[in-house]
Amino acid sequence: MKKVIAVMFAVAVSTALADAGDWKVPRWWAFLSAPDSVKKVVDGRCSGHSQGMCVTSNAFYFSFHNQIVKTDWKGRFLKRAEVARHGGDICHWNGRVYTGVWEEPAKKDGKWCAAIKMYDAETLALLKEKRLPEWTKACDGITCLDGVIILAMGMEDWNSPVGSRNNYGRFDAETLEPIGKPFVVDHGEQANCGAQNLTTDGTYIYACYYTDNEAARTPNFIVFDKDFKVVGKHVFGWTHGVDVVPGGKDGAVRFAWATTLNNNWDYDSPIVPQMLVQFGELKDGKITDITKYIGFKKPMQR
Repeated sequence: MKKVIAVMFAVAVSTALADAGDWKVPRWWAFLSAPDSVKKVVDGRCSGHSQGMCVTSNAFYFSFHNQIVKTDWKGRFLKRAEVARHGGDICHWNGRVYTGVWEEPAKKDGKWCAAIKMYDAETLALLKEKRLPEWTKACDGITCLDGVIILAMGMEDWNSPVGSRNNYGRFDAETLEPIGKPFVVDHGEQANCGAQNLTTDGTYIYACYYTDNEAARTPNFIVFDKDFKVVGKHVFGWTHGVDVVPGGKDGAVRFAWATTLNNNWDYDSPIVPQMLVQFGELKDGKITDITKYIGFKKPMQR
């Protein structure tokens, strides 16, 4: 396994998962096992790589560019929802899952726009959506804190190849209506996209970014307080989804993160994304591997 840098990954049990009790993270290979877990093509386009992942006591939810896939804790396919691209991160709150979507225009001369979609966590039926036609920059990470959806809304300077100023917005988790206007946060580190993944423990907000160069080990895991003041920066490596898993003991924190093994940037390719789910435990400032790893088809160490 490619070592994850020992970081002060100071997170407690996520409020979105607090009712799950004391989970025991299994020590088996976690993978999406059904042959059709991820469709090769939806609406003529490849599903790309995973954009985000969230975890409940009995399910994983993976958000791809054009579909959401729900599995059980053994990776067995349960449900799917097809979505308009470009789907972003996914979070769970109060029996629902939410995704941030950067919608492709219907016409060639149209503009992309941000949107939030709410689904029933059990059935993946679409319950509500909110389009933001005036917001054309992007739409990435999403989480829910105190009944408020927090949406990462792209880099402030979209034309810059790297940047540290990112847009965020707050929305009512019931109505999806905006709470105030989008605001800019400067986390001080170079990134080449907005916050790809967001999560929270009820006190802090955690954002994962793609850095311009992963090998340079630029801090890409930023910890914010509720007012979006930076309280920590860490090197974590690129992820395609991350979430906290309750059940750590003696001060340990357990977490899961997802990686697309055969990352494919060609949206017209028929390649099926192969997902890897990994578990770790943080204690005394060190991250320890607590599971084995597998993709769709064969074991593969990272």
